[in-house]
Amino acid sequence: MLHVPDTPKDLLDYHTYIKLRMCEMYAVLIDKKRPFKCDNTLQTMHCLELVLTGSITIRYGSNVQQLDAGDIQFRRRGNYQIFPSDDYTSLLIFMENEFVDYFLETHVPDFKQEKFNADQPPFKFKTTAFINANVSHIIQNILQPQEYGRCIVKFAAHQIILQILATDNSRSFVAFLKYLVSDKKVDLAYFMDTNFNRQLSLADMAKLTGRSVSAFKKEFTDRFNTTPAKWLINRRLEYAEYQLKNSNDPVSLIAYTSGFENISHFSKVYKEKFGGSPKSARSEVVL
Repeated sequence: MLHVPDTPKDLLDYHTYIKLRMCEMYAVLIDKKRPFKCDNTLQTMHCLELVLTGSITIRYGSNVQQLDAGDIQFRRRGNYQIFPSDDYTSLLIFMENEFVDYFLETHVPDFKQEKFNADQPPFKFKTTAFINANVSHIIQNILQPQEYGRCIVKFAAHQIILQILATDNSRSFVAFLKYLVSDKKVDLAYFMDTNFNRQLSLADMAKLTGRSVSAFKKEFTDRFNTTPAKWLINRRLEYAEYQLKNSNDPVSLIAYTSGFENISHFSKVYKEKFGGSPKSARSEVVL
């Protein structure tokens, strides 16, 4: 079965990590012995990445950034392409808006938000001796959990971001963090058409578009005159039909890339919509 990557969820199955208490937050230590290459991954939480060894190339839309050992990148949740070197290792700190909001309220409560370019690429910084010391504390508590270890990791994350703010003379990074936690909602049509083939729960879709579950369901029904589940089935079927008629890929592969996890279910709903089996679409001209 083709798997569409989803981070940080997928990383937790293969890499050592610690989950922080009192907030949705993970610190994940990427081991070079484990594969971590994603042609297209949905990052469902914001991520602060600190590259330890090797290098990694991050693509976000038309923007490409290469991170080497000692580089730091903050990237908000979204779709990315990730290509690491063979000797790549890294510390990834995943966080939600709640942590960012708490951090801002604690450390920069009087910062006035100004106009901000929301489409700018992920932020990139250089490490310092102070940051490296905090990274060492985090790694130690990931590899050898101890009492109060989660609190130590959380405070170390605070220290790292504070150090980044102290070196950011333009103040653009704190402006971006303010933007993240402001009431910004992702356009539903754009989000759904970009992610229709991913295995996202209703709660995931609501969170990723900046809405509560109830608000997401109501706005979705008002806009599309159907439920999210029915819309997804129809969109996946339309995509699958196009691929069946315009590619030579196996039916099973097309089903999975369209978002269906079960071939039998795909065949059943395809026949209900189009009046024939998926294979019958191949009777037409294939490019």
